[in-house]
Amino acid sequence: MSGRTAQILGRFPAHLEAARRGKALGEAVDGVAAELDLLAARMAAVRRAHRLGEAGELADLLHIASIAGLSEGELELLFLRFARARTLLADLTQAADAQARDTAAEALLDLWPLDAPHPRLPLFAPATDGEPDLAAAATRLAEGVTNATRYSALTDATRTRIARTCALHADGNGTVAALMQGAANALDLDIGPLVHSTDRYWHAAPVQDRIAISRPLAAGEAGTEIPTPFVPAQEVLGLEENPLWRNTTDSVARIHGQSFTIIRRGFERALLQIRIKGLPGNRSVGPMLVNRDEGHGVGYAGTVPPGATLVFSEEGRATLDGDDVSSLAYAWQGGCFGGEDHDAKLDFVFDGAGRDPAKRPATFVHTTPPAALDREAIFPGAGGSLPMPGIAIGTTRLVLFVQEAHAASREGSLAAPTVRTVTPRTQAAYADASVFAPGPAETRTPAAEVALSWLEHRAFAARLLIPARMRRYDEQPDGTEVLRRTAAALERFRPLGVELKVEYIDDRWVLGEGVLTSADGADLIEQLRSATTLWAAPAQ
Repeated sequence: MSGRTAQILGRFPAHLEAARRGKALGEAVDGVAAELDLLAARMAAVRRAHRLGEAGELADLLHIASIAGLSEGELELLFLRFARARTLLADLTQAADAQARDTAAEALLDLWPLDAPHPRLPLFAPATDGEPDLAAAATRLAEGVTNATRYSALTDATRTRIARTCALHADGNGTVAALMQGAANALDLDIGPLVHSTDRYWHAAPVQDRIAISRPLAAGEAGTEIPTPFVPAQEVLGLEENPLWRNTTDSVARIHGQSFTIIRRGFERALLQIRIKGLPGNRSVGPMLVNRDEGHGVGYAGTVPPGATLVFSEEGRATLDGDDVSSLAYAWQGGCFGGEDHDAKLDFVFDGAGRDPAKRPATFVHTTPPAALDREAIFPGAGGSLPMPGIAIGTTRLVLFVQEAHAASREGSLAAPTVRTVTPRTQAAYADASVFAPGPAETRTPAAEVALSWLEHRAFAARLLIPARMRRYDEQPDGTEVLRRTAAALERFRPLGVELKVEYIDDRWVLGEGVLTSADGADLIEQLRSATTLWAAPAQ
């Protein structure tokens, strides 16, 4: 008689002696009780399958996730990592020699953020006073990875992912915090407090891996080894709102003295990068571009050959087809008056009594280098960086000049004449260093092509930066599949209308983007923006 049968018979009145051996009632109940045990077990399994905290099968967890609107595709990154770990584990266990074993071990350990120097395989070796036993270390590493990637570990990680996603939805979506926390959850990371840059374009948070790997360590006086998880290294997760991109105008041929406007949307004033291309006819002599609204110009005391390009960078450096010619460049500010266009209200005027308060008073010009516009100016100079004009939000008025010759004057006696060239020197006549003005019946020909560009904060866009380690979850070196799956998992947290791009944190120096860090390495924003690693040398 089974325990369940005895339990049922015990509910009958005592005078029936239902549990006495040999009674037909006991045999009948025994036959029914077996089915009840099976039914109860199945009902318990059904109840567990419908509870997130108890479901033991991946299929059940995916069904629960679908109730919350989570698709299997949003969990693909987790499955990709586990599959990649099993593939690399197979490479380790099937290694033919010590070199292949060590290489496979390092590739496998790259999937975890271990704060330890290479090689890391000796970390798994048994404690010894001599050289570490790397063969035993490989075996122990394989055991640790096997335990970390078991089916139960996968279901636990899936369960955590689903629960955390639902909790984030309860707090709200479409914010920086929701996007960062959702990204950390999609990458199976625990996230710390968020920090923000002073301009609020950058956001960062410390993160730690949720999926740990263990190694046997001695514990207690008996020296018994127990599996001890590695403490994961701290990593950084970042978000850049309105990332910078370069906005460029077309390269348009301009004549001397031609005013033109640029209409721009944006968040704030931006510094200009100016590109001046020489045209046939050698008329691109002494080019100068002026922002009329700022009273700020930059110029070049030389000739731009046909087909060559003169570039003034935002940093105030001048190059001619890649060669630095900053020693021949200059800038000036102030002393700028307007023309006869309809935007005369933006022009500078003389200061003094009776000046309209709405008008901006002009100032005396000051140049970089000093006296660069004087007739006595000498080039090349020291070659320092120049202050660059910018471009405003809305309409900006600009004008291009070249060195169009104006005759000098001769004073004094014929025997000892004094020749005075024109001031400013940008309008003086120099042999082979200026151009003739057109005659009364002639038409001006284009002097140069001008293209402007500037770094713009892109509207309705954001850039998520994830640890570079995660590139190794993908079989392909560029890790494109990881980026795609991460972006797919973040669709539910992405603000409507905002384009989200996922990229790896890159510590390689990029000219114009790399930032030198301070001595304080704890600044998470600096960790995101800094880049001090040189790129690999190009193949010969």
